[in-house]
Amino acid sequence: MEHFRLDHVADDAWAAFALPDTGAVANAGFVRAGADAVVFDTFVSTTAADQLRISAEAIAPVAYCVNSHWHGDHVNGNKAFDDVPIVATERTRELVAERGRAHIDAFRDDPAERARARREGGTPAVLDTEVDDFEVVLPSSVFQDRLDLDGAVVETLGGGHTESDTFLWFEDTLFAGDLVVVQTHPWVGHGDVEHWLEILDAFEARRPRVIVPGHGPLGTVDDIPPLRDYLERLLHGTANVVAGWADPEIHERNVAALAA
Repeated sequence: MEHFRLDHVADDAWAAFALPDTGAVANAGFVRAGADAVVFDTFVSTTAADQLRISAEAIAPVAYCVNSHWHGDHVNGNKAFDDVPIVATERTRELVAERGRAHIDAFRDDPAERARARREGGTPAVLDTEVDDFEVVLPSSVFQDRLDLDGAVVETLGGGHTESDTFLWFEDTLFAGDLVVVQTHPWVGHGDVEHWLEILDAFEARRPRVIVPGHGPLGTVDDIPPLRDYLERLLHGTANVVAGWADPEIHERNVAALAA
């Protein structure tokens, strides 16, 4: 695949790991639940999401798509799934409508930014080719706390990374969205770090065998403590850039966001 690497990570579970400088940016995936496929997140571009749809349909017909949270790198590909229910919390739906649309409009209407995107290539260039015809597709089916889709269990514990975050359990595999990132600096500026820590405690207590993170390589329950440690240090003002983690530039943005 041009935009992601598809790995079979567990029985009837596949992770789509974003490749650098493509139309993916964040990870996504899908599971085979009964006779159907349930897709989790849709990348930052319709082009990448179309490839995800093809991959999922090769396993089983797609019956549902789940949005983990409002950030564009997880929902901008929703158009590829607009013929099936797109599941999210009510607050995520509101945030996609409010903030997601504003981000797209700002990029579309900024000639200088679009020219820079074309010069730089990679992900910005992919977005530039799509933005004039881009359609914000909102989640079409909202849930409260828990929704069982034939064994694919969609849940929320409220907000951590953002004001509202959704994750998916399939047997002992956890699709965590950005509530868990692996070997990557998390972004904390849109959420509630203290509650995020409580959500991580809940994940750890359930002992997932496999974690598909929002960013970074495939994880396990052992990847939760380093993330927790970084978040706790951010709250206490003692955090530093973590050697070996991706996106070190996010750290200074995190410090500024928490100081605001």
